[in-house]
Amino acid sequence: MLGVPVEQSKATTMQPPMVSVIVPVFNQRDYVERCLRSIASQRCDFPVEVIVGDDFSTDGTRDVLRRLEAELPDWFQILLRPKNMGLRGENNCHDLLHRCRGRYMAILEGDDFWTYDGKLQAQVDFLESHPDYSACYHHCVVVGADSKPNGEKYPECPKGEYTFKEFFYMSLPGQIGTSLYRREPYLEAREDITRMRLYDSYPGDRRNAFFILTIGRVRCMDQTWSAYRHVVKGGSSYSSNVHVDQNYARQELLFGKTIIRFAESRHNDEAVYAAKMTYYRTLLKWSVGKVRCSTLRAALREIMGEKDHRPSYLLSPLRWYAVLGARMLLGRGVTL
Repeated sequence: MLGVPVEQSKATTMQPPMVSVIVPVFNQRDYVERCLRSIASQRCDFPVEVIVGDDFSTDGTRDVLRRLEAELPDWFQILLRPKNMGLRGENNCHDLLHRCRGRYMAILEGDDFWTYDGKLQAQVDFLESHPDYSACYHHCVVVGADSKPNGEKYPECPKGEYTFKEFFYMSLPGQIGTSLYRREPYLEAREDITRMRLYDSYPGDRRNAFFILTIGRVRCMDQTWSAYRHVVKGGSSYSSNVHVDQNYARQELLFGKTIIRFAESRHNDEAVYAAKMTYYRTLLKWSVGKVRCSTLRAALREIMGEKDHRPSYLLSPLRWYAVLGARMLLGRGVTL
């Protein structure tokens, strides 16, 4: 039977939650129980709420959730959607986010799991004592379908502080299941950047990594407290289904334009520079080679139209490949 954390009694669950944990689920029958057990095992001295949303799974996941519902602590809520809510607009994850009531918010996808029962307590303690930080992440281990490490390395930030420079180098502060955010500023920024969205499809963790830096500092703890499941064949993740073609290249460019618009709306010069470095790197990248969305001449003309930082924008691909190449030689996870 799933155990309630020692410190979280029935009395504390009647209080407003300090942390809201959302769990978006879709066709994760073989994994969702381990995910929920890892949340139920958390030991905290504050109240937690967990909201699980199954997006009309068809593989038996809903049967697993119905069975677990009777065993889960009363601070779990399970929503079985009457139909699939899709990927855009007010989808499953969007609805879960807006049901949250906690000061802080964590997201754990239904096939991932936490490996340390003090994860939430440690992250809340940090953010409570560091009001200038907008979010806190930690490291993860990448596992396969068997829940065992598969040898992959996640492209997580190699430093204790995530920065716009690290964003440019395509590192992430951590995998989404390692995060803890200040809920209200996170939702506000997320809604703002969504309204400015020019692209149709792009990894949400990259979008999140950018906009949380415009809210406040971002801490990257060096402890490994969760497992990220990466199933390449038959998985539902973005990386297991992506195809590098002209549409993929176009989406990268539109993402770059989106974050420029967002950064300018925030009047954040550092964010604008990072966004333009990212956009011009990808513009130059997709101006040569087999897959192209622009000509090199047009890309250079666009860069030369900038008033500031033109040399940096022109050299952005060389800088990017040099740093990531060095990190690969050091055995760190990178995204190329």
